[in-house]
Amino acid sequence: MSEVQNTGNETTEVAIPSNLDWNALVEQSMNVEKAKKGLTLTAEYIELTKVGDSFRGVYIGLGEVNVTDKQTGELKPLKAARFLISGKVFINAGIVLVDEINRAGVPVGTPMEVTYTEKKGNTKIYQLTLLTD
Repeated sequence: MSEVQNTGNETTEVAIPSNLDWNALVEQSMNVEKAKKGLTLTAEYIELTKVGDSFRGVYIGLGEVNVTDKQTGELKPLKAARFLISGKVFINAGIVLVDEINRAGVPVGTPMEVTYTEKKGNTKIYQLTLLTD
């Protein structure tokens, strides 16, 4: 840990890895303007709105999204499934979708199709289909 003092004379501890290769980072920073863009890590929400809507993607794990509780107005975290689709990251926090992925133990890197099959009350029901070559 290193201590950093800001302009307000407050001290903050900052974790800096001891094995950091500063020379390599400086070299990399010199070429950053020429680098090609890769994967955008900022996720977009993918909403399936009509029964029969579907998408295909590679499952890349679970994350969390903050949603506003309609009754209390408070932010609360919800687990969300993350998918890589055509080079972009998408998330969906459907409770049934997330539960089914957890129950089935779907490993990261699994290609799948997600289909919105029906609605029961306020709950969307999804069908998950594993894809093969």
